[in-house]
Amino acid sequence: MRRSIPLLLALGLLLGLAGCAVLSPSFQEPEVEIVALQPLPSSGNELRFRIQLRVFNPNSSELALSGLYYTLKLAGHKVVTGTASDLKPVAPYGQEDITVDATASLVGSLMAAADLLGRPRDSVPYELEAKLGLRRSILPALRVTKRGEISLNQYGAR
Repeated sequence: MRRSIPLLLALGLLLGLAGCAVLSPSFQEPEVEIVALQPLPSSGNELRFRIQLRVFNPNSSELALSGLYYTLKLAGHKVVTGTASDLKPVAPYGQEDITVDATASLVGSLMAAADLLGRPRDSVPYELEAKLGLRRSILPALRVTKRGEISLNQYGAR
């Protein structure tokens, strides 16, 4: 029994080192942004989209992603949800595009549309929340949030 304690400690140390890149003080959270949005044929009452996301890795070590879950809110209403798995790693100081199919929430979309129609404006606030699963890490996931304004005129998002 006493011999297994050092072995367990060594194993714990190795597992801890596997997550050190994420736990290091210089580790910066990755960024996620929407690059493109394409409507897909609808199925039943669901609105479907193909969304291209770009993940930026501002760190000196590879970001090995196991999966992604995200939501997009417009004017405070959850409008789109999507997932992806079997993702490519993001190189150190690199970026990787991820294409996901997403489903629009009918209720959230209607509430956002009613809010926008009820209060005409030049832009609409958005919030993209992404949960990035990591391979070989003791942390369950990284959570990234990006907020901004989508311009409703010809100049696009800010």
